Amino acid sequence: MKKLLSILLCVLLVCGTCCAALAEETEITFCVNIQPQLPLEFWQGIADRYMAAHPDVKVKIDGNPSSNVTLFEYQKTLLATDQFPDVMVMQNPADFVPSGALLPFEDGELDYLADPEVGKIGGKQYVANYKKQIIGVFYNKDLFAANGIEVPQTWDELVAASEKLLAAGIQPFSIGMKDGWPQAQLANMFAGTDLLAKDTHWGAKRNANEVKFNNEDLKKGMEKYQTICTKYAGDNLNGITYTQMLEQFFTGKAAMLPIGSWVNAEVAKNLQDFEVGWFVIPGDDNANVVSVFVNEGLSIGANTKYPEVCKDFINFFFTDKETYSEFLKSEQLFATTKEPVEYEMIPLRKNMEEQIASMQEVEGFESMTGDDAFLPGLKDYFTNKTTQNIANGADIAAELDAMDAEWEIANEALEDAQ
Repeated sequence: MKKLLSILLCVLLVCGTCCAALAEETEITFCVNIQPQLPLEFWQGIADRYMAAHPDVKVKIDGNPSSNVTLFEYQKTLLATDQFPDVMVMQNPADFVPSGALLPFEDGELDYLADPEVGKIGGKQYVANYKKQIIGVFYNKDLFAANGIEVPQTWDELVAASEKLLAAGIQPFSIGMKDGWPQAQLANMFAGTDLLAKDTHWGAKRNANEVKFNNEDLKKGMEKYQTICTKYAGDNLNGITYTQMLEQFFTGKAAMLPIGSWVNAEVAKNLQDFEVGWFVIPGDDNANVVSVFVNEGLSIGANTKYPEVCKDFINFFFTDKETYSEFLKSEQLFATTKEPVEYEMIPLRKNMEEQIASMQEVEGFESMTGDDAFLPGLKDYFTNKTTQNIANGADIAAELDAMDAEWEIANEALEDAQ
């Protein structure tokens, strides 16, 4: 009888252990950037494919709750409330690294990327960059042709083209600031052409306090930016949303749309009744500089219980051909992997790749990466204050002085935290 009881007890203990193991199934939270081209269903599809290949892992999707809350703001809230995710889409690593929130990748763990060095902070990599986007000007080829306008190759030619369109009763540029961020893309381009093309690592020098935002090159770029916004972007700059920007351009009410290459996803819908072209913002004497975004990718929370699972999940994202090709196709993106990835490209996307092959690439000004990245908080300040005030006609030197003052505040806070 005692032997039988012992056996039953052992069985119960084994069953209890198995049940506990099942209850402790590996679960990671994946924080994503939900947007029109990448809805919740897209990200869930990635999670489902990974879980199908790894039935012992559960991937829980978490995303910014609304279009009014940016991913950066949402992730700051998660960090402050001890809910930081295991793995996440990361756009602002420089704002999270100082607090120790992100886990660095070890050398060799991102060898599937074409350049795993891009964006390193203090010699360490915290982001597996998953896309490259470029900023430029989409334009209405029909309106250009009807008004005898060639693609501008210099700043003066861009102004002349805008004047010609204005004289014909056509709004030259579609720009809006109601959503708070689209105008920054135009500012990025001018900063790239007039400042960063001369010094691609200007950002690191600013972080070392060797240079200032209020300098002649950036001031010149912002003067051009202000000219476009105040003269050639219509009368309701502050009341236009991003969606309305797209509507103005794709219905032919405005001839040019300065924005990122993700708009190829809209061009691909083929709803417009004109041919769309693309060019880069020209400098004083050439059009040979293209601003690129390489600031977004996948990161791992420093306090995750499952770092190896998170790394494997990120590896899967890049190496599973169905997953990565669908991701690139969503916004007609440029791949970052060593291995070429094929997907169905529209002709304009192919043309962009041909155009930029011989151009100088610089990073998007407010989204520079690694040691060139703005100090924590300055990216938002540039987007929400500097670019909006300048677009509304504010004194440019005063606005750049204000940004230098914000740098001092950010630098002091950073030193106090270290």
